[in-house]
Amino acid sequence: MAATSLEGSYDGLAPFIYPAVNKSLQTYYRVFGDLKSTITPLIVIHGGPGFPHNYLLNFSILTHTKSIPVIFYDQIGSGLSTHLPETASTPELWNEEIFFEQLRQLLSHLAIEKKYDILGHSWGGMLGSAFAATKPSGLRRLILSNSAASKALSIANRLKCRKKLPRDMQDVLNNAEETGNWRSKEVSVVMNEFAARYVCTVSPLPEDMKESERLYVEDTTVATAMGDDNDGNPFECTGFFKKWSMEGRAKDIAVSTLVINGIDEFASGDAVKPFLDEIADVRLVTLEGTTHNPHIERKEEYMRVVGDFLINQ
Repeated sequence: MAATSLEGSYDGLAPFIYPAVNKSLQTYYRVFGDLKSTITPLIVIHGGPGFPHNYLLNFSILTHTKSIPVIFYDQIGSGLSTHLPETASTPELWNEEIFFEQLRQLLSHLAIEKKYDILGHSWGGMLGSAFAATKPSGLRRLILSNSAASKALSIANRLKCRKKLPRDMQDVLNNAEETGNWRSKEVSVVMNEFAARYVCTVSPLPEDMKESERLYVEDTTVATAMGDDNDGNPFECTGFFKKWSMEGRAKDIAVSTLVINGIDEFASGDAVKPFLDEIADVRLVTLEGTTHNPHIERKEEYMRVVGDFLINQ
């Protein structure tokens, strides 16, 4: 699948001031559409943490079909935004607030802070839900795409998916757990199959996804510092992520919210239940035959659901 065309879009670097970091910071962004349009712009928050925006670029179809201005950006430490490899051993820096403040400053830089929608995918939706719970004045609608309400619930689903693998593959992962060696070639082969079944079923992977993967592996500082890369073990987390949850906080989300997910993935079933139980104005759409990236697997249906929510509700 060819990379998404960037024709008609523009990119830039927005200054980001964060006193806890004693260096000049910049946020990379790309805009499709006219931010001065009367249509509310959509800001898209990527997953990871540290997995840059490229794999989400096909959301630009919403500009072409619905005239929705769409903004992509790379979170601090990711992609083409400023990297902070020197902070890998200072996990206290990497909490929600640094990402909240980056988003606030980007909204102001683009002069859309008074009215905007948010779509967050995976970790991006987790972050987006926490941001929405602060009741930012300009937020109009929220889309939580393939996002669990806690890291613990996400990992519980990962373990369920793991148990569906063939016995010999489970044995490889069990051995990695016993030895602590998650970097072997054998584990890599199994995890590639795991991803092909439960992360994205499209093969070969789209060029946009490959680019995000390439940029992610170049610098895993953010994932490591936040506890999402526990020596390569994708079934455990530490630090920030070990405690992260929206349970009890989702009730503070005051905007109309769409929760969208797949069947066999990390944000299915009970993983989104706290959102459904706590958010006052919420609806759930589960797309049959999809996993963690339905915007790629069932693009037309997915974009129709998202577009209708943003325009027609």
